[in-house]
Amino acid sequence: MKRIALTLVLGLSMALCACNFDGGVEQGRCVAFDPDTRKVTLVVDTALDQFNPHYSGKVDTFQLSDDPRDVGPMPVAGGLLMLETDKNMVLYYDQATNSLKELPVEYTDIVKGVTARDARLKGKTFPIIDKDKHTITVYSPRMEALVTFRVSDAELAMPVYTWTLGDEVRIAYRNSERTKAIRMMNVTKTNIFTR
Repeated sequence: MKRIALTLVLGLSMALCACNFDGGVEQGRCVAFDPDTRKVTLVVDTALDQFNPHYSGKVDTFQLSDDPRDVGPMPVAGGLLMLETDKNMVLYYDQATNSLKELPVEYTDIVKGVTARDARLKGKTFPIIDKDKHTITVYSPRMEALVTFRVSDAELAMPVYTWTLGDEVRIAYRNSERTKAIRMMNVTKTNIFTR
């Protein structure tokens, strides 16, 4: 799988070079999407490692193309950027201040190996907020994990948006029109390995 992915990335890079593409690509987690204006805002991945992204970069907004062939499935926006289980933290986007914030949490359960078709996900909408237990449960498609963590009363009262994992999106643009996306791919909802 890694070889196929690397071959595809190299092939795309060569194709872009061959056509003198004067632009770039940004990948990040969607924190805002307006279907009326077709504007998408994302927090950029700083790691440049497709297997271990780190959504802690700049906040960037792009105008999507009107041509449906240039845009994949519309993205879901959310404030939850990363589950930092190794540091007992979550990283989230604060809409009010347009900034990223780290929040200490207590991880109470992490169930790995949960694929998108797993029966444990059937009929459930995430995040699941349990006010009695002070816990929030989310499903991470990238980690293939159901993750539950405990927060304080004040944090539990934060908007559901805060605990929603936004879709991962990839945007291609031209340098001459930096804020206009010539292509968007919803990485979360697109499986390049299926026909």
